[in-house]
Amino acid sequence: MRILDSLESMVRDIHRLADRVARHDRDLAGQMKRAANSAALNGSEGVWAKAGKRRSRLEDALNSGRETVMALRIARACGYLPAADAVGAIRTLDGIIAVLWVLAYRR
Repeated sequence: MRILDSLESMVRDIHRLADRVARHDRDLAGQMKRAANSAALNGSEGVWAKAGKRRSRLEDALNSGRETVMALRIARACGYLPAADAVGAIRTLDGIIAVLWVLAYRR
């Protein structure tokens, strides 16, 4: 599934950005990595789950994706990441979040 490839790429990109953030704020960098990992792992589990577990896991992935976006916004606001780098990653995550939402709530 393409969403799984997108999640894998997102994790790689977020980890690279988080490594740069860690020079300034290790806690924020760690939280960013954990949130990105959680989005990918829950998204993968949700894609293959059945019924109620499917929606629950996809909702967890959505929330972790949103948490990752906020971590990027904080890193940008604090000057830990250039705005262009943060905005590019946020746009990618927004697309992933949109797909996860459709997967969670389509009828």
